[in-house]
Amino acid sequence: MGSIFFLLAVLGCGKDINDVPEEGDSLVPTPEEPSSGDCPDMTQSHTTSFTSSGQDRTVTIVVPDEPVDNMPLVFFFHGLLDTVSTPNPTQYMANALGLQAFANEERAVIVLPQSGVLERMGYEFFMWDIEDGESPDLTLFDDLRSCAYSDLGIDLFQVHSMGFSGGALFSTVVARERSPMLASMVEMSGGSDISMLTFDEPLSTYTTPENPVPALLISGGSDDQWPGNGATLVHFSSATDTLQDKLVEDGHFVVRCEHNQGHTVPYTASLAARQWVTSHKLGEPSPIEASGIDNLENYSDWCVISGE
Repeated sequence: MGSIFFLLAVLGCGKDINDVPEEGDSLVPTPEEPSSGDCPDMTQSHTTSFTSSGQDRTVTIVVPDEPVDNMPLVFFFHGLLDTVSTPNPTQYMANALGLQAFANEERAVIVLPQSGVLERMGYEFFMWDIEDGESPDLTLFDDLRSCAYSDLGIDLFQVHSMGFSGGALFSTVVARERSPMLASMVEMSGGSDISMLTFDEPLSTYTTPENPVPALLISGGSDDQWPGNGATLVHFSSATDTLQDKLVEDGHFVVRCEHNQGHTVPYTASLAARQWVTSHKLGEPSPIEASGIDNLENYSDWCVISGE
């Protein structure tokens, strides 16, 4: 597949990964050839598989019905989900959040990679690697970014990381390890530095990202917990507070929102997330920082600019 990857660029279906745009003083990191020389079909909305880091990986791809040049690329990382009740987590999240309408209206490409499976306390569930630094999950991010650039010609200055629950915790890792590639991040029920039973080290540990990443951090109040039903292993509002404080201390622009509806993604939160990713571009100041929260219909009554 490696030769096909480069042939697509030559034929004009995408862009040569060696030809990386530069805007002003900003130079985005060069996409590399995929780790296993393989790319999924990114020309249509569907769920498919391809080889990354020598492993078979599943991804749901959502592309506009009428694609254009230089589209934004939004990664959405699903949360921790039971493998029996939700065997297709990426399809489930794409449908639940109406991501095809998002792609069509904003002319954006959305990719939803599927995590691996984790076993704990006799249960199996989909979960990202949020313990380590470099991992096959981060390589999967790199591969999909490269494939989207070569196949669809996405705008490398408009790559965003978004996630819910365990996927939001993985977004903390992506921001930490891949900040030079990110225009912004959105976490819904995420956070950092979480101590949890059966894990030896804190999960989604924070270290200062190399580049500034404007961050929209959303949580659901006192009931934003996992697994719930009287048992709490992760309190996402507290974990989000931790991440917020560390990002602000390091000089990142952060908007903090609390919807107080528990461990879920209400419609208002999805609208705010959508407005966030379509408002930011790598290397440019946040327009939301300049305009202020009060001028934004999806933020004004339940979000604040952190540190003000």
